[in-house]
Amino acid sequence: MTLFYGVVPWAALFLAFSFAFYGLIKKLLNASAMVGLTIETLLMTPFALLFITWLYQQPTYEQAFVSIENGTTWLLIGAGAVTAIPLLLFAIGARRIPLSLIGFLQYMAPTIMLLIGIFLYKEPFSHIQFLAFLFIWVGLFIFTTSKTTAFKKITRRLFKSNHKHEPKAS
Repeated sequence: MTLFYGVVPWAALFLAFSFAFYGLIKKLLNASAMVGLTIETLLMTPFALLFITWLYQQPTYEQAFVSIENGTTWLLIGAGAVTAIPLLLFAIGARRIPLSLIGFLQYMAPTIMLLIGIFLYKEPFSHIQFLAFLFIWVGLFIFTTSKTTAFKKITRRLFKSNHKHEPKAS
């Protein structure tokens, strides 16, 4: 797609590398899910406060936030709290499975959204986009196959080494 459109997808590359780095750091840290989420929240709080301060100084602030109903305000505040639960569950799960599996699973949500967009909402999907999508999934298939093959080899070796020490039945 880069060649077709003639533009390097800097935002996509930044997101891919930053999320991979984030996942690696999360995996290497020896902190519980709750502690990790607390640290992340504390690190992001100053940026959020700076943004709110900047937003408050904008001339359109009152139009955007003061004029909405109290119920909507509480729903927005509650939405922040509700999103903490999936983040916590993700952090717990991420510590229990290999990083490669996390990476693979991260492709599921965008793929499902793509399929919903194409088949339910009839979004256009060009041949170039299909080719890019195909390359991604072929790469994932090759990666998954190699991981599965390596896992089977390790399992066979472990199984054979465990049975060498067992006494033979007469």
